[in-house]
Parts: sequence; C-alpha cells; structure tokens
Amino acid sequence: MRKIMWFGIIQIAGLVAGSIVAFYAFAAVFSSIASLGLGPNPTPAQVGAALGPFFQSFVFVVPVTVIVDLMATVILMFALRDLARVDRDKFATPSILVIIGIAGIVLAGVGGTLLLGSLPDLISRAPVTPGGALPPSFLALFGSLGIDFALLGLGGILALVGLIGGQILGLWRVGTRYNETTIKVGAIFTIIPLLNIVGPILVLIGALEAKGRLAKP
Repeated sequence: MRKIMWFGIIQIAGLVAGSIVAFYAFAAVFSSIASLGLGPNPTPAQVGAALGPFFQSFVFVVPVTVIVDLMATVILMFALRDLARVDRDKFATPSILVIIGIAGIVLAGVGGTLLLGSLPDLISRAPVTPGGALPPSFLALFGSLGIDFALLGLGGILALVGLIGGQILGLWRVGTRYNETTIKVGAIFTIIPLLNIVGPILVLIGALEAKGRLAKP
C-alpha cells in the first residue's frame, strides 16, 4: 500500500505543478499580445510571434507532465507486480497493461513536445492572403508534423489502454481486495475530466486507510 500512496502523492504534485505552469503560460501569451499591439488584421508572422511564448511554455510543461506521469505509473506498476505475486488472477493483467501505458506516455510526450515546438513556426509561415499559394517552407514543415501527429496518436492509444486496463482496473481491484471503496471511486475519477483532479486524492486517502487497518494487530 505504500507504493499506492506514493502513486497518489506524485500525481497530486504533478497536477499542482501543471496548473501553475499553465497559469503562467496563459499570462505569457496575453502579455505577448499586449506588447506586440496586434491590430484587427494581424499577419501570420505576428500571430506566430504572439503565440510563441504560449507554446514555448507548454513545450516545457509537457516533458514535466510526462516525467511526473512516468514516475507515478512506474510506482503503480511495481505495486501491481507485488500484488500479482500473491493474487496473479486479479493483478497479472493490469501489471502488464500498465507497462503498455508507460510506452504510450513516452511516445505521446515526444510527439506532443515536437508538435508544440513546431506550431508557432508553422503559423508564421502561413500565406498572408486567404487562398494564396503555400510557400515550400510551410509545406515542408507541415509534412514533418505528420510524424509528430503519428507519435502523438499512437502514444495516446497506448496510454489509454494502460490507463483503463492497467491503472483503473488495477486500482479498482486493489480497492476490492482491501475493501476500500475510496480507492475504487478514485480509480474511476482518473478518467473523468475535472474529477480527475480529485481521483489521486481519493486514492491516497483510501491507501492510507487501508494501510492503517493492515498495521493494526
């Protein structure tokens, strides 16, 4: 249960750090737009320059988020592997699928970072007039984004498999094994937007309660 607790703690820390960086990212883009003094019809180059700080901030936050997710998921993997030694029927499959999720997080992180790093340049190279000819540099950069999208898409699919079949199913069975409904609710919340903020907190609370019961003679 100690590893499950650390899983919850790291995820909570990651959510807090991501929220702080996202706040500064939006502040940076608004400041950039104000300093450039964009008119009603800004050129693509001006738009790209204004959005540059925004995308640069997220180029930073994506690797941080990936690292935090990897740390939490690896700890969960070790927890599920430990449980698989005593209850293979319930925890063998989640412990394997969570590894697929780890691979997906890495691929999605690489694809997302490359994509965000290229978008400002792509916008700045767009034709000034609607329907104008696309410059070769725009087409070349747009073509390279196909690899980024492929990495992001494949990583997202693998990460979703790991999330549902590894993390959620694994935590649900942890909650069932230790009769801790809070862990099961936290597991479901991890895939629901907005409620996923509460999910790690519930997992941590449930793990603490389960650990407390196990420690009693």
